[in-house]
Amino acid sequence: MRFLRSLIFYICFYVGTIFFFLLFSPVWLFTRNFVVMLCTVWTKSVIKLSKLILGIKYEIKGLENIPKSGSFVVASNHQSAWETFFLGSIFPGSIFILKYELKKIPIFSQYFKKLGFIFVKREKAFDSLKILLKSVRKLITQNYGIFIIFPEGTRIKPGDRIKLNSGVFAIHKFTGIPILPIKLNSGKYWINKKFNKRKGKIIVKIFPIINKEEDREKVMTKLENYYYQ
Repeated sequence: MRFLRSLIFYICFYVGTIFFFLLFSPVWLFTRNFVVMLCTVWTKSVIKLSKLILGIKYEIKGLENIPKSGSFVVASNHQSAWETFFLGSIFPGSIFILKYELKKIPIFSQYFKKLGFIFVKREKAFDSLKILLKSVRKLITQNYGIFIIFPEGTRIKPGDRIKLNSGVFAIHKFTGIPILPIKLNSGKYWINKKFNKRKGKIIVKIFPIINKEEDREKVMTKLENYYYQ
């Protein structure tokens, strides 16, 4: 049954995604607001499909911790592709900070460019950090308020842990915008790199913002405690 649900989901997902983005492939003709609307429709559709077909529901705890205004950087743990759709749907128009390899995906790369996504090369950490901070500062002055980063840098299996990348602290320190930590357990159900998915409820925990903190170790330790305890 899990196999059948997963098969139906992936057929709907790939056919729908290809049709949708081919239909709206001339991205250069669209305004950024229109592209944001298109991507929000797509990400919300994927989340709904995963609920209806795969039986993957979700519950959000801590919605009151989301700032009502101003810029901030979402720092989420990363267990599966599910959260990329989810975070894009609840923070429409946000700027994702992603690994450079994703910049080369056909069609999507044009959307990423229009949306202003920032790409970093992990093997060139220092240069990437300079570009990251410069890009974030520039976008803040242009009133782009929400940035999304995965400090783990890659998808991690539930129960595993990894040393976090301190780029999120650098953004906080050198731009002054607060950090909104988010933890989720999507990997229990949307199993990374596995065809079969499991029914269940993903718990999304949104923690109080981290603001005006000058100590890198304190920030990184707090994020580690949120993610791994």
